[in-house]
Amino acid sequence: MRRYFSFAAISLFAAQTANAQTAPVEAAPPIDTLYFVVRDGIVMTTQGHTMVIDYNEDGTFIGELRGSAFEGTYRLDGARLCAMSSLATSETCIAYPEGMTSGDTFDAVSPALGGVRIHIRTPEENRAAAAAAQAEN
Repeated sequence: MRRYFSFAAISLFAAQTANAQTAPVEAAPPIDTLYFVVRDGIVMTTQGHTMVIDYNEDGTFIGELRGSAFEGTYRLDGARLCAMSSLATSETCIAYPEGMTSGDTFDAVSPALGGVRIHIRTPEENRAAAAAAQAEN
């Protein structure tokens, strides 16, 4: 009986190992647009004004509009980024399309601003901006 139990346990283990080795590998889910927005920041253009916004992983952000700095907090709600800033005390949410990455530009609708054009900055754009800011100092 003991020998039968050992054989059954070894067979079960071997079957599980073989199944794990031949099971199809599922593709990782795509990284969504908001990952790149938070990682690289955005340039938002609306009504002839341009805002540069940098997001921090702790739920805060800083931005610049016409040479004036502003700051605020944000949260992610599915495909929406909801923010409150020193410019607007009520929370505003913008739905971001799927599949966008660094360097992409697209149109979205802000409840507070109407139509906006959003450009997700690239790491290269961020390095150039940092170098320019450092050169000014």
